[in-house]
This record gives sequence, structure tokens and C-alpha cells, in this order.
Amino acid sequence: KEEAEELLVFPSEFKLLSSLDRLYDPDDRDCVNYLKSRGVSKEKMLYHKIGKFAGHKWSRRIVFPSFDLEQNLTFFVSRSIDNDAFIKYQNCKADKTQMVFDEIRLDYNRELVIVEGVFDLVKCPDNSTCILGSSLRPDHLLFQKIVKNQTPIILALDSDMLDKSYTIADTFNSYGVQVKILDLGSYKDVGSMTEEIVRQKCLEAPTYSRHNRLRHLIGTLSSGSIF
Repeated sequence: KEEAEELLVFPSEFKLLSSLDRLYDPDDRDCVNYLKSRGVSKEKMLYHKIGKFAGHKWSRRIVFPSFDLEQNLTFFVSRSIDNDAFIKYQNCKADKTQMVFDEIRLDYNRELVIVEGVFDLVKCPDNSTCILGSSLRPDHLLFQKIVKNQTPIILALDSDMLDKSYTIADTFNSYGVQVKILDLGSYKDVGSMTEEIVRQKCLEAPTYSRHNRLRHLIGTLSSGSIF
């Protein structure tokens, strides 16, 4: 007999920060103010269902939940609002490679923006997801769904991950997926941009080709290097 798959559940009571009209609790107030300091509006808090858990263990932590197309909880990311916290990010123990972050919002028939983290995600257009890192391989569920649906994508990974972006783009390209790579310019990541700048850069992102990758590789060669 097949065992029933165990569903992920919240570790304690969850409340949406966008629904708190009056911030009597200092912890709630500090969480909302932290999000605003990072450019997250109240509308974005609601759209991404950003909240917090009850209990001392989760105090001064904001939570980004993820749901699949059947409205099942698949993952959650928690981040301390204190930059000097010993552990800034504390996530659930689910396998992040076998879920698509907040898939419930996605449309595989439209161009999909892919970023690294949740604070990059809040600056993106509505049809976007994050990979919670810089790895995206053929054995990842997101990769498989993109290939299955032939979803055009924009890779918008951090500036120090350009080599990985080209590798990921080349792999998708070999499966016939159209890929664009967003040019961050002087920004280190999408999270440091405004929503308007991200939207504009998505419009300007060039389509990936192996010729572009070769030109990038040649550009990274140091003077005097040989093949």
C-alpha cells in the first residue's frame, strides 16, 4: 500500500501582517516597519500573503508562505527583522527542489520571471517565482514544469551569479525553452531595485543564445589566456 503524502503545516498560528489595522503589538509593528523599509507596500504584503507566527520562537520574524495549485502549503521562509540575529533565515524542512514557490499565483502560459530570494520576488511583476538559491536543474520540479509547458522565462539572478545564469539558460535552451537574462546593470540584485526599474529591465532583457554565452565567456578571459 502506498503511504499517504504528509502535508506540510504551519508550526503555530499564522496571521497576515496586511490585515493588522492597528498595530498594538510592538512585534507586529516592527515587522510591518521592517517590510516597509525594504520597499514592501501593504498591497504587496497582502499579495504575497506575508505574515508571522505566534510564539516566542518566532518573535520578530516575518514569514513568506508558498502554496501549490491545489492550495496546499508547500514551503515557508521566515526572516528575522533584526540584522544582527544569529540565524537570519529559518525555513521549513521541505525539499525546495520539489516544489514551485507560491505556484498558486503562476500562469505557465505567460512569460515567467525567476529570481533567487523572496525579497527579490516582491519587486517583480505578478507572474514570478523564486528558487531560494541559485540552482535550477532538470531534476527540479520548476524546471520540469517550465519544459513541459514551454514557458518563456526571464532569469534575474544576482549579479555575482551571471555564469550560473548562462549555464541555466543554456540547459533550458537545449529543451527548446525561450530564455532571456535580465541585465542588472549596477544593481547587485532585483531586491535592491524599485518595481518600476524591474519592470523596465524585464522589457529590455535580451533573448539568450549560445552566441551570447560564447561572447560572455570570451569577455571573462584574463589578458594572455589561451584556449
